[in-house]
Amino acid sequence: VMRATDFDWWRQRVRGVRRIFHIFRIDHILGFYRIYAFPWRPERNGQFLPLSWDEMLQQTGGRWPQFAPRDDSNWENSEANRREGEDYLRLVLGAAGNTRLVGEDLGTVPPYVRPSLQSLGIAGFKIPQWENTPDGRVIRGDEYQRVSVTTYATHDHKPLRALWEDAFGNESVTREQARGDLRKLSEFAGIAWLPKDADFDRDFYSPAVHALFQSEAWIAILMITDLLARKDRFNVPGTAADSNWSRRLQMTVARLRTSRAVKQRMKLVRKLIEASSRL
Repeated sequence: VMRATDFDWWRQRVRGVRRIFHIFRIDHILGFYRIYAFPWRPERNGQFLPLSWDEMLQQTGGRWPQFAPRDDSNWENSEANRREGEDYLRLVLGAAGNTRLVGEDLGTVPPYVRPSLQSLGIAGFKIPQWENTPDGRVIRGDEYQRVSVTTYATHDHKPLRALWEDAFGNESVTREQARGDLRKLSEFAGIAWLPKDADFDRDFYSPAVHALFQSEAWIAILMITDLLARKDRFNVPGTAADSNWSRRLQMTVARLRTSRAVKQRMKLVRKLIEASSRL
């Protein structure tokens, strides 16, 4: 359908974005290369979950969930997906003009995607605790590709303080995962693993933020919750909680500007930015 109109709808959307932003992010950019598709609408998931494979096929007329247009099970498929993905993204780049693109390339990423994005000049994401070598070493920030965006969390993740409280707070089902992530972040920041009596602001916040800013990534971003060292989370993927997308800052922007604590933190962050030569 899109191809029949030479992707005019895409081009219109990009032109609209260009009027407002200098940089925009394409969410789930892996879907430009191939996407896992279900032959039913999401609101019917509950109907299909209890079914056996054969029962599911009866309901769908023989169709099943699969990668479209094809999976990456062999070299020919992977190459076809790479070429088609690049063709689609070149259309977007052409419509974007001087506006820069960032691609959210997180999750289970086919091996051809990141080199493909680099070849197109589209910055992918670097989440430090997820960037590891095959032998498990945390990749240092000075090893990041220049055409990349680094951040400790997106709207789908816990902010640093929430991760800290999970690791050092009361026993919870996520405690070991949080400790594992903090160990990786400590390695990335070049600090020793922290004892139980460590303090988030005194022992962790500054070196962690400094390491992010010091990386080779084109852009280093702190979520507003990490900038203010808050533990509020915006979204928990796969849930329909009332708290998703309803969080608000603890005070208005006008009050933030006059808060002594916020002013002190902003001075600290500015010093860390200046020390990294990003300012």
